Amino acid sequence: MIKSSIFLASLLIVSALADEAKINDDGTLYEAPRLAGDSLAVKPLEKEVNDHTADNVMDMFKNGTVKGLIRYSGQHRTYRHYTTQDGHIGQGQSPSKGNPYYSAVGGYLGYKTAPLYNISLGGTFYTAQPVGTKSDYGNLGGLADDGGQYTVLSEAYIKYKIEDHDARYGRREMPNYRFISLSNIRFSPITHQGATYENDSLEDIKFTVGYIEKMKERNSDVFIDMARGARLNLLSTVNADISNYDSSGNYIGANKAMPMLGIQVNKDDYTLEGWDYYVDDFINTVYLYADYTFHIDKTTNLTFAAQYVKQNNVADSIAGDINSWLYGVKMQASWKSGVTTFLNYNQVAYNENSYAGGTLFVRWGTPQMFNSFQVQDSELAGTKSIGAGLQLELGRMGLVPNSVIRFRYGIYDMPDSIADKYAAQDRSEATFDWRYSFTKNDGFGIFTEMEGLSVQFRIAYDDFKTDYDFEAYKTANGYSFESVTEDFIDTRLYVDYLF
Repeated sequence: MIKSSIFLASLLIVSALADEAKINDDGTLYEAPRLAGDSLAVKPLEKEVNDHTADNVMDMFKNGTVKGLIRYSGQHRTYRHYTTQDGHIGQGQSPSKGNPYYSAVGGYLGYKTAPLYNISLGGTFYTAQPVGTKSDYGNLGGLADDGGQYTVLSEAYIKYKIEDHDARYGRREMPNYRFISLSNIRFSPITHQGATYENDSLEDIKFTVGYIEKMKERNSDVFIDMARGARLNLLSTVNADISNYDSSGNYIGANKAMPMLGIQVNKDDYTLEGWDYYVDDFINTVYLYADYTFHIDKTTNLTFAAQYVKQNNVADSIAGDINSWLYGVKMQASWKSGVTTFLNYNQVAYNENSYAGGTLFVRWGTPQMFNSFQVQDSELAGTKSIGAGLQLELGRMGLVPNSVIRFRYGIYDMPDSIADKYAAQDRSEATFDWRYSFTKNDGFGIFTEMEGLSVQFRIAYDDFKTDYDFEAYKTANGYSFESVTEDFIDTRLYVDYLF
């Protein structure tokens, strides 16, 4: 009753804040935030327009465009792993590992030529240089694994674009292909190498065909195949051929590419998407997504969304048996005054006859689950998660200029009975995001790409439950948790200048 009263009061407060519709300060039309993963902005289907068409090769390079990002990014996590003692966390123990963090400056610098005979070329260098002392334990994906710098040619591609046809080959950012996407939440994004073809000749419909050969992790200067990018581990497999793995359980088999198909329908009131990703001798992934928006009045939108994922092994799977699924539902209310609130639910299959008990493979890009928050991604076997959030565009509301803030809270119910082979600690996550723009007062969100200087601060508190009898679990399953995670705080800072 108390929780229901608090929730109702919150809705009344939010409704009171929702005033009449207006355009943004810079004259652009305000659009309610679209439903997406944490770091993936799902954009409407827009047709790219070339500002200049070259007449010759010299003109092609002379009239190209430069893009760049100067970034400072730092992250710190009060990560504490404790060994178990007498079936419980040892009292007064020190963490078995130190706190991970990174601090770096860098960014990217790229150039794209003007089109000549509808053909253009592009290339972008990314770099990260450590600042301050080096972390004694990991680097959270912000720097190279050893804590050092990296510089890499992350984009080098050729593009053919004519009317409704867009074909590209090479390495580049691929932000809008769902499971193939940027995951741009640390220092540099994931980039991919391969061929893509997009066709949007039908109104409001886009067809996508791709052949993704490789990917580059966020903290690496090396492109790896899609099997290695999935982060396979022999200990998580079921009926896998161990000859594909080394003595440490790492995959050492043949390189694998990923053919990809997609269709997107984007109307004024609804979106439909269907994607299929196939990795030979490994896995097939189907992703379905739909949302529909009800226009309650001139200032209020209510959106319902659903998602579904199905993963199965194919042929002689290098990861053994895979049979898992995820589904999710989402309700989002948006007011044109700059207020958005949402409520999500996700559930992942629990299947001990599948890889890692049914855990989904999502590491090729941004995890697409509705309850993918700052730290928790809700892809682990048997996860049942509920998430809620509130975003306030303070500049638009006339409260704090040039600012947007977001609050989120998620509860992750894990399989944790003694009989569960893939048991995990229940957990919850509370997050706060604040972003300040030096160039825009309103019309932007937490991850909106916009030119100029901006600052973003993010903090998450993760509460891990530790009231389990770990010794009983060891007796039942033949092995125990190697360590137990206690509560921690994850803090991130980004200072970006985009040009």
